[in-house]
Amino acid sequence: MPFTVFLEMTISACITVWSPGPNNILLLSTASRYGVKKNLHLLLGIWTGSLTLMCLSGIFCSTLARVVPGIQPVMKYIGAVYILFLAWTTLRRRPPSDADTGKDPSYLMGLILQLLNVKIIVYGLTMFSSFILPYETRIPALFLFAVYLMVLGAVGNLIWAVAGNILRHAYDSHYKLMNLVMALLLVWCALRIVGLL
Repeated sequence: MPFTVFLEMTISACITVWSPGPNNILLLSTASRYGVKKNLHLLLGIWTGSLTLMCLSGIFCSTLARVVPGIQPVMKYIGAVYILFLAWTTLRRRPPSDADTGKDPSYLMGLILQLLNVKIIVYGLTMFSSFILPYETRIPALFLFAVYLMVLGAVGNLIWAVAGNILRHAYDSHYKLMNLVMALLLVWCALRIVGLL
């Protein structure tokens, strides 16, 4: 792959995975409530799901290109419903002092969110079909690109989680407003996924 194409892919990937989306808004929300350390299982679930999707995108991109038009409408609505569920639970969340904070966000929650995240599915398909597969088709190289794309997403996830951790003390005082803002951002994500915005 020419360096200019690699640079274009990296810039495009960063814009996609560092912008607000279901993972990043959820991490902002849960880190503002529990801190970054208690979100490690959630982060690992998100990263496992992301790497899984990137590998599947790389290996099966040519096949999926024929299949996705039939699957994408169903997946985007399933993903949007799940994101709306996350918005509802975010809106109803109480501050840590009022709630049981012993239960950390789970690995399974992060994994499921990632596997239903239409933004990441489309991201993987786009990166591989537009930037990678025209230049590279060997399985080891595709795996390395999958890891690279996942790492770019992981950096974005950490940025949003740290931002949530910084806002943690403000959350105690203004949790209703912060929950409302984060829930509305998740609703915005869901509406964008189904094409209503």
